[in-house]
Amino acid sequence: MNKYILKSVITGIIVGFIATAIGSILWIIGFSDMDIKTTIDAAFKENVIGAILAAGALLNIPAFFLFLKQHKNYQARGVMIATLIIAMFIIYKKLF
Repeated sequence: MNKYILKSVITGIIVGFIATAIGSILWIIGFSDMDIKTTIDAAFKENVIGAILAAGALLNIPAFFLFLKQHKNYQARGVMIATLIIAMFIIYKKLF
């Protein structure tokens, strides 16, 4: 794999994680009465952090399609990889 492809995929992964973080924070601000840190702590204790991350990961959809529309297929692939990593984390948290 050449350096351009690797850099493009890593850029997409970073964009995917940032979009999920922004989406999760927006979800917390919109639906929680507590502050962000307290909500995240409570979500880990009550084992509902997966739901917050899943709601936040919805912002990966526009990022993915924006990259595809701009013909940046490797960045779109990186967003998909980030989404799959987040999905695996959610499954892990649900099972354990």
